[in-house]
Amino acid sequence: MLSRYADVTQITRPEGRDRKGTDTISTVHVTSPEIEEGEDQLAFEQRLYEESLKVLDEGQVLSGVIVAKYQDELLVDIGGKSEGALPFRELSLAIEPKELNLGDRLEVMIHRIDEDGALFLSERRARALKTWEKVIQAHETDEVIEATVTQVVKGGVLVDLGMRGFVPASQIRRQPVGNLDELVGKRLRLKVIDLDHKRHRVVLSQRLVLEEELNAKKQELLGTLSVGQIRDGVVVRLAEFGAFVDLGGVDGLIHNSELAYERINHPSKVVKIGDVVSVEIMKFDADAKKVSLSLKHALPDPWSVNAENLWEGNKIPAQVVKVTPNYLLVEIFAGVLAMVPKGEFEPQRQYVVGEDFEVTLLSINEATRRITSSIQHVADIAPEEIAELVAEDILVSLD
Repeated sequence: MLSRYADVTQITRPEGRDRKGTDTISTVHVTSPEIEEGEDQLAFEQRLYEESLKVLDEGQVLSGVIVAKYQDELLVDIGGKSEGALPFRELSLAIEPKELNLGDRLEVMIHRIDEDGALFLSERRARALKTWEKVIQAHETDEVIEATVTQVVKGGVLVDLGMRGFVPASQIRRQPVGNLDELVGKRLRLKVIDLDHKRHRVVLSQRLVLEEELNAKKQELLGTLSVGQIRDGVVVRLAEFGAFVDLGGVDGLIHNSELAYERINHPSKVVKIGDVVSVEIMKFDADAKKVSLSLKHALPDPWSVNAENLWEGNKIPAQVVKVTPNYLLVEIFAGVLAMVPKGEFEPQRQYVVGEDFEVTLLSINEATRRITSSIQHVADIAPEEIAELVAEDILVSLD
């Protein structure tokens, strides 16, 4: 190996570990030496040699320049009495050997010095040591760091931080991840959730980052909501009792009774997942982050739409929606219900939900939106009308 002394501006060396077991490092600044006054060339070279011996030791991290490139290793000038060998296997996964050129600068660790003084270097160990310090700082300051997924392993994925980090599958997203292989090569935004100082192992979470961002977005959105406001949202989930709508960070519930003016048994009768809907804010609890919505209030009022048909004495087709001993509830228009009280339907008759009848509107109260109707009155035909029907052989006389 060639003997030389190159400029080194900064050298980092491990000092030991603190009480937490964390590696601590120190930095030595070295400047290009010059011949001192009264010093001849021979004394100057001897001093350079002695100083170079003082600063080089196993475990040091320093900057070097590539001076030769071979089939499976590099020769790197690190400013000592000789160059160090850097095998390709000691390069980080993020570095492609074929892309390295003579003159490129790398940060390396003196991994080993053999009995002959030959230096063996490691770029990946240098990066891991410096990265470990950054990881500790990110953990202490709750900082978000980015890393690329490099490999799928049992229970999660590995990421390249400059050192290997592990992200459990449950900590990748808020929802379960299907095929983890699709994540290889993708960047994740992560927070450190666990450190093993002894083994230099780090566990990270992207789910924590996403949840914190979602909560911040929820708080911001809740501050803009007000009762009576009309907002657009996306249907994200259906339940037996209603549909959940994402308003842009906050999910609100549309109960079945607020999905439509007519009665429905399941929200799928009105909406499906992915639908964009305009809803009215009925009420909300900012502390509990609960929002009640109405879809029907953002739709045309069926009483206004059918106003010209709502008059006393009008005969309208209806469908039974509820049966009780004292009354029937029928739907005369979508969203407009009428009650048939006891005495206005045949008590011995077995009525069933879904059965169709024609009813006569008896009374209409627009203020309370209550309509009373009758099934019996449909059969009350005037005598002169009966005579005409008998004459036309439509009815048969019993006389």
